[in-house]
Amino acid sequence: MAVLKHVAIFETLKARCIAEPVGAKLPPERVLALEFGASVITVRQALSGLEREGWIRKFPGSGTLVSRPRVYMGPGLSSYTEDMARRGLKPFSKVMRCERIKPDLELRETLGLRPMEGAILLERMRFADLEPMCHEVSFFPDRFADTLLGKDLSGSVHEVLRESGVVGESTQRVVRTVLLPLHESELLELPPGSPALETVDTFFDIKGAPIQHAQSRYRFDRYEARSTLRR
Repeated sequence: MAVLKHVAIFETLKARCIAEPVGAKLPPERVLALEFGASVITVRQALSGLEREGWIRKFPGSGTLVSRPRVYMGPGLSSYTEDMARRGLKPFSKVMRCERIKPDLELRETLGLRPMEGAILLERMRFADLEPMCHEVSFFPDRFADTLLGKDLSGSVHEVLRESGVVGESTQRVVRTVLLPLHESELLELPPGSPALETVDTFFDIKGAPIQHAQSRYRFDRYEARSTLRR
């Protein structure tokens, strides 16, 4: 089955947008029409699709500039991996640290730890299509050491826990904006002092026992929270 012309142009331009930095300028519609041997109307149809998905933005007087899709956090309980996949982006995580720690009193209370029980610290950079999206620091009760330590945690940690019979059933979430310290700005490839969308989650299993406490800081220009509110 032949691919429609505007779909082929869309896919080619999408690949070009992925390869180009944010803010790069695309050629005018008539130039693209000559390049692809298509009508301006067909090129415009492809560009409309790119704009809907967030790959380009049109500015009067400036032309068409390369952008990036915004990923949104919905009101339901979903993982970072699921959020990225929903937008057609390829998620990946780079593990920076995964080790046993001695928890302080606040973390001990948050995770419901016994007096002498330790915790697992997991620090990761989260990517979407190889671009940094989120810096995440998570803590788990030490009883998950065999499940987490030495394992491949470049994907969804919730999936790793699920495979061992532990399912996140609910979370208590705080969402706020913060100013990033220099090292996190550099990790997220943002200017020094940039804002970030921070979520602090405490996840619970079906019995109400805490299984994870996570602080995630997302790029302000790529992530947003959405909810539907009713009276």
